[in-house]
Amino acid sequence: MVKYIYSVGMHKEGGLNVLNKFIFDNNEEIYYFLDERLKNKYNLKNSSFVSKFLVLRLIHILYLSFKLKKNDHLIFLNGLPPIFKFKCNISVVFQNANLFREFYNISFTKWLFSKDSLRFLFFYFGKKNVNSWYVFSPTARNMLNKHIKKYINVKVINIYNEYKDIVSLNKTSEAEYDFIYPASFMEHKNHKMLINILILLSKKKIFPKVLFTLDPNDIKKINIEELKNKYGIKLYNYYESNQKKFIEIYKKFKSLLYISLNETIGLPIIEANKYGLFIIAPELEYSKQFINPDITFDINSEKELSLIIENCLKNNFDIEKKSKEIIILKNSITIDDFMWKVI
Repeated sequence: MVKYIYSVGMHKEGGLNVLNKFIFDNNEEIYYFLDERLKNKYNLKNSSFVSKFLVLRLIHILYLSFKLKKNDHLIFLNGLPPIFKFKCNISVVFQNANLFREFYNISFTKWLFSKDSLRFLFFYFGKKNVNSWYVFSPTARNMLNKHIKKYINVKVINIYNEYKDIVSLNKTSEAEYDFIYPASFMEHKNHKMLINILILLSKKKIFPKVLFTLDPNDIKKINIEELKNKYGIKLYNYYESNQKKFIEIYKKFKSLLYISLNETIGLPIIEANKYGLFIIAPELEYSKQFINPDITFDINSEKELSLIIENCLKNNFDIEKKSKEIIILKNSITIDDFMWKVI
């Protein structure tokens, strides 16, 4: 039996971070189908690269449906099930909750003309071809169960065990910045809310140092220099594609300020806990999956969050940095269990 991991589409940010955790160099029992955009990143003997173009990807999956043997196991790590029937066992590690319209809570028309509606069609017609489903968080499991009701035991893979212990307690007096909001510039990441709050605080002569982590193309959409000149806000940006280098930036901050409207994991909350940051997150399901934040707020209230920021600055966060309560994920499995015992 050969285990095949299909990860086409996973080539940046969170997806790449997940993929790295499943890479077992040159293990003959595992063969990887990687996105062609990673050719300069990986040089695995037991792998091949697949085109990023949809039609070519579909042709490749059709080819695999005939090639793979009955005793093989194909794992779709990229989250979408195959639309073709396979002779072999098929597992899907689902991480695409944003293909469901309720994830964003946007209008049907806006969702219909997005890539997510197309991905939903692949999910809808392919889910019957899957033998086993896995997710990375309870939030994703709850959402997935609504759409595949016959699967009552979707398993959670806990891939963030390494973040459970704080390795470097942050001291507010030594930090260079007040808040970090590490997020891409997708609509549900809600950057506009934070910008509005910074402008509101500037009118009260309060200027917290806040850092975004947008790529060069997206930061241009904000006109950050114009905002700084007009309102005097202290808004900065830092972009680093290398995840190992990026997480070092947490050492420079007093607090994580997370304002996303919806997440399946909320990885920055876990990362910030590792570095002992004060954690402010919305009163939403994803915020308390792994760690209880220091403060939660109503995601629909700019006024409430503005007051929280103001009070944090006034009292220098007023809390000695301690390990947050770790939430134990019931019925979860580790990556090792998944790769060597379960599948």
